[in-house]
Amino acid sequence: MAPHVLSTSPVMDDRLAHKGVTKPPPLKDAGDDEIQAQLASLFHENNLAKVIGVAETLLENNDPPTRFPETVPQTGAEKGVYRCRDAEFWTCGFFPGSLYCLLERVRKYPAASLPSLSDRSEDSQGKFTEDTRAVYNHDILISHLTDLCRKWSEPLHAMSFRKDTHDIGFIIQPALQRDWELFGNKRSLDSILNAAESLAARFDARVGAIRSWDRFSNANHNINSMDDDFLVIIDSLCNLDLLFYAGNYLHSERLLSIASTHATTLLSTHLRPESGLNGDKRYSTCHVVNFSPSNKGKVKQKLTAQGYSDNSTWARGQAWAIMGYAQTYSWTKKQEFLDAAKGLADYFIQRMESSPVIVEQQGRGRYVPLWDFDAPITHTGANGDQGPLRDVSAGMIAANGMLILYGHIAGMGELDAAKRYLNYALNITKDTVDFAYNRDEMRLRICQQDGVTKMESCEATSGHRFDAILEKSTANFNGNHADRAWDHGLVYADYYFLELGNRLLDMGLR
Repeated sequence: MAPHVLSTSPVMDDRLAHKGVTKPPPLKDAGDDEIQAQLASLFHENNLAKVIGVAETLLENNDPPTRFPETVPQTGAEKGVYRCRDAEFWTCGFFPGSLYCLLERVRKYPAASLPSLSDRSEDSQGKFTEDTRAVYNHDILISHLTDLCRKWSEPLHAMSFRKDTHDIGFIIQPALQRDWELFGNKRSLDSILNAAESLAARFDARVGAIRSWDRFSNANHNINSMDDDFLVIIDSLCNLDLLFYAGNYLHSERLLSIASTHATTLLSTHLRPESGLNGDKRYSTCHVVNFSPSNKGKVKQKLTAQGYSDNSTWARGQAWAIMGYAQTYSWTKKQEFLDAAKGLADYFIQRMESSPVIVEQQGRGRYVPLWDFDAPITHTGANGDQGPLRDVSAGMIAANGMLILYGHIAGMGELDAAKRYLNYALNITKDTVDFAYNRDEMRLRICQQDGVTKMESCEATSGHRFDAILEKSTANFNGNHADRAWDHGLVYADYYFLELGNRLLDMGLR
């Protein structure tokens, strides 16, 4: 049975037209057989097999899901196995989002993303059958993935009413936006719109921003007043996409104004001007700003919760800002947001390029960012080995932001400037694949059991289980924080790795 190719849905076509997104030039202009070879791991069967295998395993005694995967330790007794968080934690949307990323990919680009399984199809006795070979695995994979997507995303609908978190965009969009765009599922659209209203409820006009956290405590801080404290973190820029998406759909000037006002406020409070190499504007970022709503929104203090110090540049915070302002420009077309995204990306690039030679290990690693650009570089790991502490998730987020920048700037006809961001996005990705892609590969197999054709994941290489696609992320290494985790696989590092692959496919990589 030949695979059916599904074009972008009418819902997606309408969305892109409404956003006015200019499709960037195809990557064939950027020199591309070599790119395809270097980035082949973005589309490896291993990615499908790992995510499907984890989805199936974690549904056992967890269906419907109340716990969602977050980190995968690289050492210790729990090495290789996902640690899960309660559904209320802010990362719960990324694993369902990874499933939907893969579903989107195999529906839109089957030739680029489907494994060739026919030579591994077998019946319950391990014998190959003509019937199994004749049923091309595309439809089986689509059906299986769709079922897993629906199971893992089901709990997210109720969360759309949560007003206790600004992370509702991270929770809702990765899965439910794709469900709406791929299938026209009105329930998912309703949840997106509900979530946008929930996020907007956290806006305070006195501050000109959306409250990120209700409180924050660590060894040095205990900030908990809802009247005279108003915490806003740099990560919040990436949740604005939810407001823009819903605001454009509903033609709601209120939602659009809240999103634009928040982004404008953070230009002056969270971005720190830095010296560029050629006098151009570059920006580092502050992680957390505490405002005083009762004092006309005056800034009370600036600090970090996850970076090295209050004055350092936490790499993932910088990456959130790159992507957040690139997305904001997508919707508003306001030059100040494009300038901010470029200045943030340029500083991220500058810090990677200017890092000491120690960040390179056997010619690899320069473009796998340190967890904080100003932290001590040498770190002793759990096994006693010494080396730089990385955050792969920061690199993957930044690379996605740079691809968005490439599209906008190329659409303006500034191809040389645009290709710089494309090249760095690809450098980050290639270095990440070479340096942090876990090599314990999984495979998919189609088998016949009791006359029913089924799909399952199976180990194909070392026999060692490692649930994440990528290693070497750092969720939080701040010395004053009680909840620290470093040198591990991370669910949103994998999500942005998969999303980046989809972006490249949309740009004509394969």
